[in-house]
Amino acid sequence: DAMSVARNILKNPKLGPGGGATQLTVSATLKQKSSSVEGIEKWPYEAAAIAFEAIPRTLAQNCGVNVIRTMTALQGK
Repeated sequence: DAMSVARNILKNPKLGPGGGATQLTVSATLKQKSSSVEGIEKWPYEAAAIAFEAIPRTLAQNCGVNVIRTMTALQGK
């Protein structure tokens, strides 16, 4: 609940970026790592990268923006 969130922020004032930024960064890192791996060993990296993109994609859909354009723009940053 909100009281627990407020208490946790006061005890440990560290925040991460929202809006799927963290997930997109993890996805990009996994894609980069998969390019250095050969054969079927790269598949888990690619699958996890796709899974991490689901959160920002869902946020974009819920906002009503063009999902393809938004995801392309975000991945380019």
